[in-house]
Amino acid sequence: MGACVRYALVLCAAVPTLVSAQGFGIYEQGTCAMGRAGTGVAAPCSDGSAMFFNPAGLAGLTGAHATIGVTLIDIQGGFTDDVFQQHTELDDPLIGVPQLYVSYGATSKLGIGVGLFAPYGLETRWPMAFDGRFAGYKNFLRSIYIQPTLAYQLTPRLSLGGGLDIVLGKVELNQRLDLADAPVPLPGLPLGTTFSQFGIAPGTDFANTHLEATKTTVAAHFGAIFKATDQLSFGANFLTQAKFDYSGTATFNQVPTNLVVPADLPLGALTIPAGCHVDDLLTAPTAACNGLGFSLFNTVFVTQPVTTTIKNPSQLALVVAYKVTNAWTLLGDYQLPWWSQFNELDITFPQDATGFLNRKLFENYQNTSGFRFGAEWAKSAKWTLRGGYLHHDGAAPAETVTPLLPEGQRNEFTAGATVKLAKSLTADLAYQFVRQGDRRGRTREPIFNQVPTTGLNNGLYTLHAHLFGVSLGYAF
Repeated sequence: MGACVRYALVLCAAVPTLVSAQGFGIYEQGTCAMGRAGTGVAAPCSDGSAMFFNPAGLAGLTGAHATIGVTLIDIQGGFTDDVFQQHTELDDPLIGVPQLYVSYGATSKLGIGVGLFAPYGLETRWPMAFDGRFAGYKNFLRSIYIQPTLAYQLTPRLSLGGGLDIVLGKVELNQRLDLADAPVPLPGLPLGTTFSQFGIAPGTDFANTHLEATKTTVAAHFGAIFKATDQLSFGANFLTQAKFDYSGTATFNQVPTNLVVPADLPLGALTIPAGCHVDDLLTAPTAACNGLGFSLFNTVFVTQPVTTTIKNPSQLALVVAYKVTNAWTLLGDYQLPWWSQFNELDITFPQDATGFLNRKLFENYQNTSGFRFGAEWAKSAKWTLRGGYLHHDGAAPAETVTPLLPEGQRNEFTAGATVKLAKSLTADLAYQFVRQGDRRGRTREPIFNQVPTTGLNNGLYTLHAHLFGVSLGYAF
């Protein structure tokens, strides 16, 4: 029965992959900055989003400002398998990412504020007919950052800022298990004997699994802005790693196969008689099966705790902004997230005294680089227009592209505007198009602590997305 317990670990293997995505490290944390491709570390927008892009941008504020906004993400894509060339479309909903910023110029040099934003998050859904359901068909990740922030203008040209991040994390995974791939848990059989060797077809669902965990942790955020001249500014921004020591629960529910053994089936020294219902075998011994049974849903696939550690990686941005005229500003950012911090993952079942269930997973993610270019034109006292382009690499190597996050290298284009609605009220709108390069990947996770290879890849993932941002700002 131990071999089948190991099979259950495939479920847990998928969870950390949710957080390890360059593509869903969400940088669109302010509508104004989104319109200029996320640039703004050297010259943050005045809407309070400096708390995310560069805390030093709060220094020198006058009065108070509150901004509330949301970024809507419409993800489209799918998977085409190599053998049958069958295409399966993602079934993702429209995802909303909130932002809230409140800032205040306490003195001419001291700025304070508090922000709420979500720089890491993901939701992917696949149809139940998709083979990738055995890696995860409904997956959800959320990291909400609440950041009290201080900034101070040391000199007329140098400002520093920082914040403490209280991070609320939640992860959820729903997955099917394939009976054909499951080891047969009977003594006397060779190690690795699976149900497929006895006529069970691949893709036979026999269990639905649900994993859910929450955790609160802390991180920190630091920034600096140096104004070399009245036109030229440089900036740096660093967000520290957020480490989640998750403790969650795994639940398992049987999915009826409605299969019946067509003829006497010898398994080593035992024989399963013709007419035996496979679903009965998987639950408990029954008279119809000569008293045989695996009792999987009474012994192995039972509700139980599981723990793991997931890290939202550190990220650094180095930037420049140049004010060409009083109306025109050009901006350029370089971004470096340390995705290599997601290299290995330990899965632990605290109630397993033998340690038999524990597992080490190998992901081998790579650090990535992002380049962002933006422009802003203050057309009039009422209208400000923006545009931009950004490019970044994919963090996942070729052997770890899965249904949970088939991410890769991306090119993105943005446009946005601010309109002054009243003396103290402004509205921001932004649009962003994401074009990801096609990537080969797999629909199944390796089992038994195997190191993944590109030999498991069995098709092509495609993805693009439309993002819409809207926010309201009020000065008082």
